[in-house]
Amino acid sequence: MRTARQQSGRVARDNAAMNAVARLSPGDLDRLEALLSAPHLQDSMTLDALQGFFCAVASAPSPIPPDKWMGFALGEHRFANDAEAREVTDLLARFAADTARDLAEGFGMDLITYPADEGEEELATWCEGYLTGVAIADPSWFAAGEEEVVDELLFPFMSLSGRMKEHAQESGEPWHDPAGEARLMNGAREILYETLDEAYHYWFDRRVNRVPVKREVVKVGRNDPCPCGSGKKYKSCHGAG
Repeated sequence: MRTARQQSGRVARDNAAMNAVARLSPGDLDRLEALLSAPHLQDSMTLDALQGFFCAVASAPSPIPPDKWMGFALGEHRFANDAEAREVTDLLARFAADTARDLAEGFGMDLITYPADEGEEELATWCEGYLTGVAIADPSWFAAGEEEVVDELLFPFMSLSGRMKEHAQESGEPWHDPAGEARLMNGAREILYETLDEAYHYWFDRRVNRVPVKREVVKVGRNDPCPCGSGKKYKSCHGAG
């Protein structure tokens, strides 16, 4: 078992390695967006979903290695050639490092969003990306933390992604009228930035200070509820494919 000092030293080394990665320029982000828009990479996440995804990856109870998150970021894909594979994976790794640095610095970040159609939530895709990052954590957020705290941390993402409404409708539970739904969404938007910071530090403190991790749930079975909170079975949600 690592001591707190050894754990802190490992975190410091990880941070040093992260800071050694060159930051993305606006042109780099445009290039990544163009590459991921190619027909053969159309199953990949968009930039807004990726930013949310990388926020959750950086905030996980335990580090998520790139060889695990890369497949979720790209989805079903094939690269045109080796040069494209190197360029895309390098840009994604730098995007992930940038996002982690922004969270660690605690100065907030400029969220990447795309204009939404009338009646749609602008942050839905961003928050869906975040929940995908939550779902691939091992141990899961609910296994590693206090259930009430995790529920509170995931609230704005569940609300803004539409997952909360979808779950209520699928389970036959009552949902808000339009005015009540608008209040719910406005409240979720108001606390989103604060919750991003809280989630990051909630898990960071446990990694560094070695807060005991609950192990009641070691792995999610394919027929178990998905840990993202959708209410669906894992095999039909984030365990699909």
